Amino acid sequence: MRRGAALGLLLLLLLAAPASADLTLTARAPRAGQIVLRVHATPGAPATVTDRLTGATRTFTPSRDDTVLRRFAVWSCSGSLRRFAATQAGASAAARVRTPTCRRRLAVVAPPSLRSPRRGVLVLRDNWRLGGFGGRLCVKAPGLARGRCRAARVGPERRVARFGFDARRPGGYRVSLINRFQTIRGVVRARPPGGRLRLLATGDSMIQIVDSFLAERLPHVDVRSDARISTGISKPSLLDWQAHSREQARGLRPDVTVVFLGANDGFPMAGAECCGMAWIAQYARRAREMMRTYARGGRGRVYWLLLPAPRSGFFRQVYPAVDTALRRAAAGLEDDVRPIELDRVFTPGNRYRASMRIGGHRVRVRQRDGIHLTAAGASLAANLVIRALRRERMLP
Repeated sequence: MRRGAALGLLLLLLLAAPASADLTLTARAPRAGQIVLRVHATPGAPATVTDRLTGATRTFTPSRDDTVLRRFAVWSCSGSLRRFAATQAGASAAARVRTPTCRRRLAVVAPPSLRSPRRGVLVLRDNWRLGGFGGRLCVKAPGLARGRCRAARVGPERRVARFGFDARRPGGYRVSLINRFQTIRGVVRARPPGGRLRLLATGDSMIQIVDSFLAERLPHVDVRSDARISTGISKPSLLDWQAHSREQARGLRPDVTVVFLGANDGFPMAGAECCGMAWIAQYARRAREMMRTYARGGRGRVYWLLLPAPRSGFFRQVYPAVDTALRRAAAGLEDDVRPIELDRVFTPGNRYRASMRIGGHRVRVRQRDGIHLTAAGASLAANLVIRALRRERMLP
């Protein structure tokens, strides 16, 4: 009788006590940036969940067997293997989930192309949809010595941020975004205003033949030639090149200007005889003004061919002085002007040579006057210009 009473009392106590559940914890990453925890615990008793990576904790009292925590943890660049722990009344449970690393967290969305001169827009997108993350965003325009860089960040709880850049001249704009986890690189191409790149080949008789090769080898470029024989920067009585350059820039609006000028120079300027420092300074001032004119406020790119040393005569003094002045004129204008150093290619060390090796063959590169380039020499000069155009992304 006593045994039956005891069993009845025990059954009564079990029925009166709250239902008990084993403590379990599961973790999932169902959507970008999100970690969802499911806690199976005894209702009515406090439970604590801990994020092992961040140290964050949360204590709550479940009202049912299963509790879903959707905002307790998010993806982190500090670790991709996430570990979590839950405790309740001396019981414990653990869970883990692997999330992506930050190697592909950000994306830079750029227009496939745009028409210059125009302001372009880059979209920085956080693929995790969390925000509060970014890097160093750089845009390097075609021909620029250095890129323009800035800190770029997607704001907290934002998905995208927009950043503008100036596409003043046509060509390929190199875009990069760098942070400690990833590097993104790409190129945005800006099309010329008229649809075809406009190239002006100008100067004295030295530009002749070179301009023909440029037109022949750049069939998709609108090449305009303007050769003024026997003219020079130091002899404005025959042609004022400063005024003429303004007319060319205003009338043709060239995206690229190739200049080969100076073979007829050496005349006194502003009371200074050639080829001392005062003459070089005056020549550099005039040439620099022309360079700025052709650059058109950053919308154009200028390639100025330097003079190879002549064979003999008075020009042996003039040409080095002209090249020195041109290098001085271009100093500080690297974003817009690039000297093509034909002097070092054709006459290294200022030593004249009538022939040189090109493609494994020795060919004559100077005409009999000891000044002008032969067709082979002009071909090489044109190729050097084209290489510079491609290297600086002025051409596709």
